[in-house]
Amino acid sequence: MIVKTQRSRLGLAVDMLLTAAAWIAFFYLFGSGIAAILRGAADGPQAPILPAFLPTMHTLLAYLAVALVNAALLYGWALYNLYSFRGLDRRRRAPPVGDERLARSFAIGAAQLATLRTSRVAVIHHDTSGGISAIERGVARLRRLSA
Repeated sequence: MIVKTQRSRLGLAVDMLLTAAAWIAFFYLFGSGIAAILRGAADGPQAPILPAFLPTMHTLLAYLAVALVNAALLYGWALYNLYSFRGLDRRRRAPPVGDERLARSFAIGAAQLATLRTSRVAVIHHDTSGGISAIERGVARLRRLSA
């Protein structure tokens, strides 16, 4: 199924504005965090700057590990699809189903298929194994069942 949507210029402008605000907030928070670490390192004793960054480095390394695992999974999925569906064009429309194949898939005859096509209302009876045993046309049968 393909879902097509249309966006108004106002909706697009609001989306762009909110995205820009989110990026500005991200850079502000990231920059203020780095500045706070540098200020803390500068105000403290004359120690090397590396110990001030160690808690942040552990967090960043954890983020990097998660990003690498995600990238490996996506790359693996892409390779799987490449090798599994090589040479197949999955974007083509499925061929139309003919009358013979349709009747065979429902295990009904050509006359029953024609009855289903021409009737506006049909009552389909099934046997115990789930197959179609009989097809009745008409509204009268349906009214008797609902009464």
